[in-house]
Amino acid sequence: MATTEVHPPKGKIMNKIVIASLSAVLVATIAVGYEIHHPNLRDASGATENAIHHVQAAQANNKGLEFGGHAEKAIDALRHAQQELIEGDKWNDAHHK
Repeated sequence: MATTEVHPPKGKIMNKIVIASLSAVLVATIAVGYEIHHPNLRDASGATENAIHHVQAAQANNKGLEFGGHAEKAIDALRHAQQELIEGDKWNDAHHK
């Protein structure tokens, strides 16, 4: 008896990967536009970028599985964390000179 595997259309998977990649580039561009000065916040920002890449790699390596939508939610939360780190560093710079 042959089993039939159901795979999502490749075009849909590629579109999601491209969108995720472009979003990462946008966040990286925003982050590049501001250099975080506090060393711990800078390290945390690098860790969030690394985590985003790991989640995206998991998606790509698992044939575009979305992990129930949780992978994208995690990426969004990590991008939000990066922005908060930037804002926190800006606040620190403005109030502790």
